[in-house]
Amino acid sequence: PTANGNWWSATAASATEQHNLYYNGANLYASGYNKGDGFYVRCILTPEPTMQSITSAELATAMPNNGDSTTLKDVRDGKTYTVGKLKDGNYWLLDNLQLELDTVSLDKLKGNTNASDTTLTYLKNGGGSSPYTTTAVTNKETGFNSYTEAMINKAKGSYNMNSKWTYGNGETTQGIYYNYCAASAGSYCYSSGNAPSGVNATEDICPSGWHMPTGNTAKGSYYYLYNNTTEGYSANYSDFRNALHAPLSGSFYNGSAESQGSEGYFWSSTRFVGSAMYSLYVDSSSAGPQTGRNRNYGYSVRCVMSS
Repeated sequence: PTANGNWWSATAASATEQHNLYYNGANLYASGYNKGDGFYVRCILTPEPTMQSITSAELATAMPNNGDSTTLKDVRDGKTYTVGKLKDGNYWLLDNLQLELDTVSLDKLKGNTNASDTTLTYLKNGGGSSPYTTTAVTNKETGFNSYTEAMINKAKGSYNMNSKWTYGNGETTQGIYYNYCAASAGSYCYSSGNAPSGVNATEDICPSGWHMPTGNTAKGSYYYLYNNTTEGYSANYSDFRNALHAPLSGSFYNGSAESQGSEGYFWSSTRFVGSAMYSLYVDSSSAGPQTGRNRNYGYSVRCVMSS
C-alpha cells in the first residue's frame, strides 16, 4: 500500500473504463482502469464564479443567447445579482446596485477605481488643491455639500433599498440611491458647475471588470441598447425596460424620495454640461438617455461588462 496508489477521476476513458491517477512510488501517471475496480476518491471544491472573477468569455459560455441570465455574487459585500446578456451582446446587471458605502471599506469597494485610501472617510476631491479631502458618507442629502460629498440613501419606509418594484413581467429590488460623488467612488466630486468641460467619470463603484454605462444620446451604451434598429429594443420601449429589468424606482433629492412608481433614473459615466450628467430615464410610456441631470440627485446605478 505504501508503494503505489490509484485515485478515480470524474472523466470516462471508454464505456468500461474511467480515467484515474496512478502513483507507483516514484512517478505519477494518468491512465484508465475498469470501472469495477476499487480505488481511492479525492474531492475538490471549484470556487463559484463572482462578479469580480468571471470573464466575458466565461459569460459567453454561460449565456450564449440574448435574453439568457445567471446570478453572480459581489465579493465586496456578498450580495447576489442577476446578470443578463442583452441584444447589444454585452452583459448587464439586471438589478440596481445595493452596495452600502458607509459599511464597506474602500479596499473592498475597489472596482474601476485607483483610489488608495483605506476607508471612504477620505474621498477624491475633483477640484481641490489637495487630491483628497475629508468628507463623510451620509444617508441624508441635507446639511452638506451634495456635489462634493458622497451621498447614498438606504432609508427605511417606502423607499427601503429592499423594496420590490415591477418592470413588466417580474420585479427587481430597488437598491440604493447614489449621488454622483458616491457613484464615481469619490472621484468625480466637483462643486456645482466646476467639472472640466468634456470630462467623463473614469472611475465608479461597479465591481472590478464592470463599469457604469456611457450615456450619450447619439452613441452611448444606453442609446445603442435602445435605439439600434438591428440589435436594440426600439420597436417597443417596454421590451427595453423589461429586458433591462428597469424599475420605476424614482430618485432621491432634498432629503426624500420622489417619482417612485412613475419614473426611473440610472446614472451613466458621461458628462453633459455644467453640473449635469447623462442618465437613463424610463417611465410608463418611454425610455432612453436623458441629458441635464444634476449630480447632486440620488439615482440608481447599473453596471455592464463588454462582450
